[in-house]
Amino acid sequence: MNKPPTEQLPPPGHADGQPAFMQALTTEHFTLQTARAVAVSEGNGRTALYLGALSSTLVALALVAQRSLFGDVFHVVALTVLPAVFYLGLVTYVRILQSSIEDILYARAINRIRHYYTGIDPSQAHWFLLSGGDDVPGALANMGLRDSWTQFLFTMPSAVAVINSLLGGVTVAVAIVTLLGVALPVAVLAGMASGTAILALHVAYQVRRFAAMRAGVAAEFPTARRPRLVR
Repeated sequence: MNKPPTEQLPPPGHADGQPAFMQALTTEHFTLQTARAVAVSEGNGRTALYLGALSSTLVALALVAQRSLFGDVFHVVALTVLPAVFYLGLVTYVRILQSSIEDILYARAINRIRHYYTGIDPSQAHWFLLSGGDDVPGALANMGLRDSWTQFLFTMPSAVAVINSLLGGVTVAVAIVTLLGVALPVAVLAGMASGTAILALHVAYQVRRFAAMRAGVAAEFPTARRPRLVR
């Protein structure tokens, strides 16, 4: 008795043999793009809320200073609102840092999917302009950025960190003048030291979180590094 011919299935890596997987992959690609947009939008919204609250607070303090001539009323109001705004700055910094890390993770996931697309037909891979490396350098390269420590200086969390440091230093200086009655130069030096310490803590926290992100998700398809030219 002759057995019916066995249906020849395409190899596992062939796209035609996995229509359900391809549909899931394209859906995941779209979901990741949407998640990136949401993360960026949330970060921008929180930053705008913080800067708006800080600007309103400074205007209010200026009006109080005109009425009380930097008297007791000004110091009471300042020591009431400045710590509150500083707390808002701290939570804003933490959240937009989380959003930045989320954005890079989503970008790495998209690059991994793009790497699969380019592997369907390697002869047509040149049509994909962006990198398919799912590591941090590959994700940053698709944004036109370099994987360098100097990139920390241009991120939104770093900008908020600087503002938090200035606000924290001013709050400490005002508190010292109000509670201890020390001379203004001493209060300024104490505020500068406090602001520097706050900035160092922000930077250390940011570096640690990004390092944890790098180590937490291993790259399956790292970006090929270009050899350096030897002169």
